[in-house]
Amino acid sequence: MNYINEGKRDILIIPKFNNIKIIQDVRKRYDELFDIIAPHITLAFPFKRDIPNEKLKEQLLDIVKDIKPFKIKCKGITLNKDEKANTYYIFLNIVEGKEIISQINQKIYQNILKDIDIKKYNYEPHITLGNTNNANEIIEINEEFETIVDSIVVEQIGKNEESIIEFEVSL
Repeated sequence: MNYINEGKRDILIIPKFNNIKIIQDVRKRYDELFDIIAPHITLAFPFKRDIPNEKLKEQLLDIVKDIKPFKIKCKGITLNKDEKANTYYIFLNIVEGKEIISQINQKIYQNILKDIDIKKYNYEPHITLGNTNNANEIIEINEEFETIVDSIVVEQIGKNEESIIEFEVSL
């Protein structure tokens, strides 16, 4: 694996689903990072900034000050082609709560990561379950996954792509 994100940070939602084992079973098959980072929704892709944690936390608190805990529901799988890597990402779709997630994402890029063009990411909230080279891969998950999102986390990415949680911001 090419560890290109070492030392960077990102901003995530780490959902607490009761049936998370189903997600982890799929990730174990398709995601080489399944055991070093929890299933998550990325709000800000890996970035490198000299912003102290205290300042970043203050900025995030300001961004989410009017956002209350909210429900998310995930259901269904989508394969999303990555042209650069010639692979397909396996996404668990978010079918409820994605508008709020998108709002947080936009505010992070408008207020903290202003110099990054978010449009190049074509952001669609999801949980990545892994990747495959097979465009016709069949992954059956008939379950729905529901939880209440009550916080976001900032992680630092370690030398082996492991997740090191730096702090959490409550909604």
